[in-house]
Amino acid sequence: MDLCQVFDQELDALEIQTVQKETIHPRKSYKMNSSCADILLFAQYKWHVSRPSLLADSKDVMDNTTTQKYWLDIQLRWGDYDSHDVERYARAKFLDYTTDNMSIYPSPTGVLIAIDLAYNLYSAYGNWFPGMKPLIRQAMAKIIKANPAFYVLRERIRKGLQLYSSEPTEPYLTSQNYGELFSNQIIWFVDDTNVYRVTIHKVSYILLSN
Repeated sequence: MDLCQVFDQELDALEIQTVQKETIHPRKSYKMNSSCADILLFAQYKWHVSRPSLLADSKDVMDNTTTQKYWLDIQLRWGDYDSHDVERYARAKFLDYTTDNMSIYPSPTGVLIAIDLAYNLYSAYGNWFPGMKPLIRQAMAKIIKANPAFYVLRERIRKGLQLYSSEPTEPYLTSQNYGELFSNQIIWFVDDTNVYRVTIHKVSYILLSN
């Protein structure tokens, strides 16, 4: 499942005339100072769109803005411990890309969807027309769990960053080794998953006598 398939199933409900998957420039993958649209929606008539807001916001402010073109920009990122606020990231990127002179968007109205592959989080910030926000919430909740492309990309990034721990040396519990593992003898299990370097210090003791 992807977003284009979701929109194809909701053409009548959202009054969408055409769902167009844009041709993405290869540099979008690593060029962070500009962006472009991934999906472009054409309205049957005109949509009334709200002011920019987050996907989690419940009250949208609708004004007199209308549009026949609505774009979606999908941003993938790999967050870290100090920087994985995906809502803040989505808002900042939307405001940056819609006000610079390098990003290419087909209309002033759209939404930026940010997906953090490291923490498996997502958010979105932008303009919304009626029915769009609940659809994105439901669709992203399913896509983040069921889309195999995310899993493949996440594993490739982990492999490139060498984020794999060593394989366990102890066998898994089976009917053959059950008695061995739970016998009266003492068995030591050493968890070295968080050990990067071990240093052994030798200490010498000198006994002084009067």
